[in-house]
Amino acid sequence: MATDIVSKIRDELINCQTDVVLDLVKKGILEGISASVIVNQGLTAGIRVLGDRFEKGEAFLPELAVAAEIMKQALAFLEPHLAKSVDEEALGTIVIGTIQGDIHDIGKSIVATMLTVAGFTVYDLGTDVSPEAFVAKAKEVNAQIIAMSALLTTTMERMQETIDLIERNNLQDQVKVIVGGAPVSQQFAEKIGADGYGVDFNQAVAIAKRIISHKKG
Repeated sequence: MATDIVSKIRDELINCQTDVVLDLVKKGILEGISASVIVNQGLTAGIRVLGDRFEKGEAFLPELAVAAEIMKQALAFLEPHLAKSVDEEALGTIVIGTIQGDIHDIGKSIVATMLTVAGFTVYDLGTDVSPEAFVAKAKEVNAQIIAMSALLTTTMERMQETIDLIERNNLQDQVKVIVGGAPVSQQFAEKIGADGYGVDFNQAVAIAKRIISHKKG
């Protein structure tokens, strides 16, 4: 029965059935299924399938966005049930958000979800996030990475302000910065002193893993 519930969570996430997935997640917990099993074998497995299909052109951004939102809601419910050891085994801690003045959420939410799937502890601050809020949260949770997104060219300068604030707080050795979003480029990332630029969620995950690996090494 437990296997059936977890498999259904995976399949219904792939089908983007929000209410069904959330009901199954709650049912799984009531029936004693480990929260980590639900996350790893149900939610994560499902969104990985969608991610692979997206890369092959077999799934589209709206589907991935819906799946990311479903997983976000499911994780919010599961958080109290997740064993402490899950956090201890996390690759690292990332604070992510859309920069101040910008309220676009889809791309950032997908990246946040895929970073979670990859094994990071992710604090998603949402949209319209000030440089001060990024730095304060990074200090609070001892984050190794701040990931910032922008869709409007008029808000990109806030990324530079965040990096400047990190340096003024003498956190540049502890906290590395990844930037992304439609108007952002590798050249812009280098110009403002970011540590990485992700053109999509796959690159963002790869860069985050490389940064953490380098820091541990």
